[in-house]
Amino acid sequence: MFILRRMAYCWRVFIKLMTYFWFGLGSLFLATGLFPTLLLLSGFSRARFGRLARFSVHLSHKLALAHFVYFGLGKIHVEHRERLKGLRSKVIVANHPSILDVVILFSLIPNADCIVKGGLGKNRFVKGIVNSIYIVNTKTFEEQLVETDKSLKRGNCLIIFPEGTRSTPGERWQFRKGAARFALHSKCDVVPIYIGGNDPVGLRKHDRMFSAPPTERYHYDLDVLEPIPIEKFLGYPPSQAAALLTREMQDVLEARRAQALAKK
Repeated sequence: MFILRRMAYCWRVFIKLMTYFWFGLGSLFLATGLFPTLLLLSGFSRARFGRLARFSVHLSHKLALAHFVYFGLGKIHVEHRERLKGLRSKVIVANHPSILDVVILFSLIPNADCIVKGGLGKNRFVKGIVNSIYIVNTKTFEEQLVETDKSLKRGNCLIIFPEGTRSTPGERWQFRKGAARFALHSKCDVVPIYIGGNDPVGLRKHDRMFSAPPTERYHYDLDVLEPIPIEKFLGYPPSQAAALLTREMQDVLEARRAQALAKK
């Protein structure tokens, strides 16, 4: 029995590494092969190219997750998925337990935009994608407000993790006000998505590369929650409105987490 468990563990680590490999290879193909073709097909229109490029990233993330599920590394369940159908001009906020959260959300939302770390704009695998269609956080916040407003007005959905980074296991969530400020500036409603499941060992912050859940597959349980209307916050001064909206986002997601923990 011990040998079988070790073999299963080694298989999970191997498939995790292969998922990283295919994701990196796919990113290189998109940036160096597909994106130049899409730019030609779009007639060098930035708006049309953005739509085509985002949809291509969406499909590539769906393919990466198909690999993740097919080879037995994990399974993904999405509750209230219908709330994402036809979603436009919304700010999507979620808790951030693992590195895979980004891939999952992009696989669910075909018109996703996001704020990315400036360092990714220099990463050999993803810089072609990042610099083509996303917004880097090395820009000033005022520049980011302008860029996100343009993107949301085109109908894109902005994905933001209000924690700013992956959660530290065992520590309380600390939401920042950036997501609220983007939503208030563009007057776009907020859609919270709770990301739950089992403990994502090997995908959490500070986890070792060669690690995986010791006895089971990854289980991701997402819940697309009711939108938070932005209108009720617009009568407050900007700083107070951002604080109130941030508090509501965190309260809604923490309440859903408490509900999930109560079922265990």
